[in-house]
Amino acid sequence: MRFSLLGPMEVAGPSGPIALPGVKPRTLLAALLLGSGRTVPAERLIGVIWGEEPPTTARAVVQTYVATLRRAFDTAGLPQVIVSDRNGYRADVAEDALDVRMFERLVERGRQAAQSGDHTEAADLFRTGLALWRGPALGGIGESFLRAEATRLDELRLTVTEERVDADLAAGQGPRLLAELTELVALHPTRERLRGGLMVALYRSGRQAEALETYERGRKVLADELGIDPGPELRQVHESILRSDTALLPAVTSRTPRQLPSPPPDFTGRAPELAALRETLVRPGGMPVAVVSGAGGVGKSTLAHRVAHEIAEHFPDGQLHLELHGSTDSPATAEEILGRVLRDFDPSTTPPGSLDERVARYRTVLAGTRTLVVLDDAANEAQVRPLLPGGPGCAVVVTSRNRLSALAGATFCELGVLPADAALDLLTRIVGAERASTEPASAAEITELCGQLPLAIRVAGARLVSRRQWSLSRLANRLAQEQRRLDELVVGDQEVRASINLSYTLLSKAARTALRRLGSLGLAHFPAWVAAAAMESDPDDAEQVLEDLVDVSLLEVDGVDPLGLMRYRLHDLVRLFALERAVEEEPAADRAATVERVLGAWIWLVERINETQPPVVPSIQGASRQGRPVSEDIARRVVARPYEWFRAEEEAMTTAVELAAALDLVDIAVGLSSALCGTAFGGHNRVLDDSLGSWRRTHDAALTAARRTENALGEATLLAGLGQLYYEHDDFPRSRAHLSQALSMFRAAGDVRGEAATLAALGAACREQGYLPEAVHFLDRAGRMWSGLDDPGAMGHVHRLAGTVRLELGEYPGALTALTEARASFAAAGSQRGEGLTLRSLSLYHRARGEWAEAEEFARAALAVFEGSEDRMLAAYSERALAKALLRRGDSVAARRLAEGALEVCRELGDAFGHACTLRVVGEVHLAEGRLYQAKDCLEDSLQRWTDLRAELFRARTLRTLAEVHDALGDVPAGERMTAEACEIFRTYGAREYQELSAVTGLGRGGVSGPGSVSDSGR
Repeated sequence: MRFSLLGPMEVAGPSGPIALPGVKPRTLLAALLLGSGRTVPAERLIGVIWGEEPPTTARAVVQTYVATLRRAFDTAGLPQVIVSDRNGYRADVAEDALDVRMFERLVERGRQAAQSGDHTEAADLFRTGLALWRGPALGGIGESFLRAEATRLDELRLTVTEERVDADLAAGQGPRLLAELTELVALHPTRERLRGGLMVALYRSGRQAEALETYERGRKVLADELGIDPGPELRQVHESILRSDTALLPAVTSRTPRQLPSPPPDFTGRAPELAALRETLVRPGGMPVAVVSGAGGVGKSTLAHRVAHEIAEHFPDGQLHLELHGSTDSPATAEEILGRVLRDFDPSTTPPGSLDERVARYRTVLAGTRTLVVLDDAANEAQVRPLLPGGPGCAVVVTSRNRLSALAGATFCELGVLPADAALDLLTRIVGAERASTEPASAAEITELCGQLPLAIRVAGARLVSRRQWSLSRLANRLAQEQRRLDELVVGDQEVRASINLSYTLLSKAARTALRRLGSLGLAHFPAWVAAAAMESDPDDAEQVLEDLVDVSLLEVDGVDPLGLMRYRLHDLVRLFALERAVEEEPAADRAATVERVLGAWIWLVERINETQPPVVPSIQGASRQGRPVSEDIARRVVARPYEWFRAEEEAMTTAVELAAALDLVDIAVGLSSALCGTAFGGHNRVLDDSLGSWRRTHDAALTAARRTENALGEATLLAGLGQLYYEHDDFPRSRAHLSQALSMFRAAGDVRGEAATLAALGAACREQGYLPEAVHFLDRAGRMWSGLDDPGAMGHVHRLAGTVRLELGEYPGALTALTEARASFAAAGSQRGEGLTLRSLSLYHRARGEWAEAEEFARAALAVFEGSEDRMLAAYSERALAKALLRRGDSVAARRLAEGALEVCRELGDAFGHACTLRVVGEVHLAEGRLYQAKDCLEDSLQRWTDLRAELFRARTLRTLAEVHDALGDVPAGERMTAEACEIFRTYGAREYQELSAVTGLGRGGVSGPGSVSDSGR
């Protein structure tokens, strides 16, 4: 067990911190722990908890608090530590289990070491003790009478810090203490001991004038705030500096450097990286060099310090820690670093003047030793090379925001953000397990909004620690506002924005421009050609700039897409920083032009796809003037693998359309949304994982912008696109509603192409719900309009739809003529997909005519078209058509295999219409083979799906087949009822099945679906 009072009060067992009850029970436990194993009388506990005005029931309440604490220990599976006797209570805790006692013991040993002259040991002991602190003492006990003890402990902490500084100075330290002492003096300006230490450290660094200025500032602070003059010790330091007294310099001794900073006590995660670094650095023979690179705030130094401490015992001759300031605009030079190191080793001599001489002496000093060198925050390889020891025995750890890939022989560890569980663990360690466990969802959301970046999580955690009244959900809500997120991630001198800015200011002009423009696009990931479009540059030049950004850890490689193109990703916080810089540094018109160029490039590529694979559904807008060419190499790759390209670009294109719409770039937003309508994006191919969601996002965003800017033609185009979207996803009523709105707007605008395309879409939607006369009306009008637009692909589409509707009506000559014309039109347009669809429709025609051999022939021809493509859905539809033809020819085994395979595809793709259709075919196969109950199950399932889809004509066909099943099962009345219901539906919708059934005496049921039943979607 571990009891922690030096910071937020915490009790931890083998499984981590346990939940403790409220403030007053915590106060009681703290009082017992501070009692050092002695019995604390009940009266003393009452005074500690309630002060001078305890309740009359105080003694009984104390007993309740003790019982509550004991239950908490039992719940956590921990042994009891609170012991009661007749005089009161005591905590039976081992000294090494209580951080206060450990701290006091280490301080006592440190003072003994200092008195005996072992200042290095004293500093190490003090440092170890101070590392036990996690914040102000006795956190979480409220305003109890233990506050005086908390104040005493906090003052002891500061005193020990002063003693540790004195020990470091006595051990010969100086320059490496400057940053810490500067901060300490700023926090405690009236502490003369700290100010004296800073003056000595400055003097030892050759900064005598600054040391004297520090004294003058201190003298003024003491006079202004306390009305006193500096004490004799501080005055003595001042006088010694004025005299350039060599007594202030470190004594010339042979000492072992122990310069490693303490790693944060809340270090978490990074187990694989730690293991790999340990293995590399302690490997015998040679001089291992490990480079830890990564973005600012990712925890490079923390990891390096942690591994350095873990392997320190392997390097008995010392550990050097050298801060290179590589991420600042004034990196330390190798001459400066080596001068300081050599003075530390031998203060009595002056380091040589030239860099080569200093390198030679440095390597001579380290020769034959086992010394660990930590080079923190390196700028580049040139800065690091002179600081590498010259022979075996030593090891080097380098941290850098740059990759340093030209450092020969080094082992590289690229550090990314923390995994989700480690990120949550880090936040939990900072804010406390009890607080995090009360709002687990908000804790996880905070780490996600921080992008799992350790610095951001530390800042967020520190804000929560300093604002105990805040709930975690409050901070999560504030972080969720992207425009404020970087403002929220600031605490003290820690700031995520400033960390990123250090890297940004060191970039070339081209790299800064690229980062700003990529940030303004807001894409989750992207290939180099998108950056080239944003930057208006050559793709090779753009890729080089992206690699430069990767090298300085401002951009991440996100893998290679199916086209063989490298994809990149911006960390969310870097993206927000880049967006801020874009808003600050680039005119709004330039930012808008960036968005238009990138969307224009996507439009151009979609048009190239449509040239090689003409869409079946005609484009509403026709040829676009918004396309912006990209390299021919990219175009060839995209055209060769369009489906993979759509999958890779889905999220990026969707995000970009939303951004363009938000910026009121309506024309380009409408242009890309409309261009995508005529492709596999969101179509009934189900190419994308969530085509409905993606397509609706683009159209809804652009539609909102079109309405906001009163762009009527854009609104009509998008309404038509949404109508097509709902059609492809079997929501026919909603499809017709959107298309009807679009039709009126196109007609009012005089847009013939838009009106013709929308009429064709309305005809298709009416056909699916069995509104056959209405479908003929819309399609005939569409055909007349398209005939004057010189678009054979569009004519093929209209002819095919018209042919399938006439087939439903029993108008066989007209159906055959229309389908024949459709096939010729698609061939003229070069649309292989259109030809495949028409071949399948011809199979349905011949099956309706009872021409089974021809039906099989055309179904196989259609299947051959789609089997070679990635259009799994139409391949499944063709398999279903072939299954029906084979079933009519008596080959039920082959029919069952094809139908069941098609059913599985429809299930996988979420195709509700195809699922219902194919279930009916499987039911027919079961009926033909005598499996009546299986047939009944499939047909009833299909019937319910047609009801859900409100597709009455297809529901009637299923009822007709289900009636035959009931006949075969001996339930003739049920069969007759179903046949009558089906016949009435056929009559209502004008379907030719009505004449077929009426021709049978008494409305009989002439065979399995009859020779003339199409019973299949003409899609």
